[in-house]
Amino acid sequence: MSEVLRDTVVPLYIQIAGDIKSKIERGEIQPNTRIPTELELSSDYGVSRITIRKALELLVDEGILVRRQRVGTFVSDKKISRSLNSYMGFSQSCELEGNKPGTQFLSAELVKAKPSDIKTLHLEDEDKVIRIRRLRYCNDVPVIVEETRFPKKYAYLLAEDLTRSLHQILHEHGITVRNGSLIIGVCYATREEAEYLRIKEHDALILSKDAAYDMSGEPVYCGRQVINADRYQYKVLTNNMMIEEGKSL
Repeated sequence: MSEVLRDTVVPLYIQIAGDIKSKIERGEIQPNTRIPTELELSSDYGVSRITIRKALELLVDEGILVRRQRVGTFVSDKKISRSLNSYMGFSQSCELEGNKPGTQFLSAELVKAKPSDIKTLHLEDEDKVIRIRRLRYCNDVPVIVEETRFPKKYAYLLAEDLTRSLHQILHEHGITVRNGSLIIGVCYATREEAEYLRIKEHDALILSKDAAYDMSGEPVYCGRQVINADRYQYKVLTNNMMIEEGKSL
């Protein structure tokens, strides 16, 4: 029987949630594994099913467990976290989390710039851009369908191995991406995106639109990524700010 402490101020359901979470973190319960039923856990911990239900609800709210209708409760896949507190490419952010990045090259071509390209990349009307499409992997699992657009002066990219980190390739050509902007929204998977990401058509995805700038502030590229929200998350660290007296929140 799994033990809980009854002579403590910590509620039983929080202790149980913590114990299940620890077992997942230690690898005793693997991702996508179905956990025991409420009745089985109630017997194992020696508590009521109501207490078990509250513990499981807490873990579901934290994204550690996921309920699948008419099937049961399962351990979620570990999500890839990407910090928004510094600007970096997918490969670097993936490696910082201890994961293995990977890339499948889809296409690269010279195409007419869209109005949004002209505005973001400071182009002239009728200019063309280098459009690169790639499928990004983390630990051999597809997570992002990515489209990146560069001004045509970066046409040398077409001769490069585009399964490599674009930031690394740019660095080798003397271009350092210093900062960028990012807009995050929601979209729904097209048939092609669903096939690439191994999900269902019309599933909800994270939509990310970004722009990157070099050391002089000149735009290097703009991009669009559709991201499997079940496997990927953005993380922001915030600071507590002093509010002036008389000012509302």
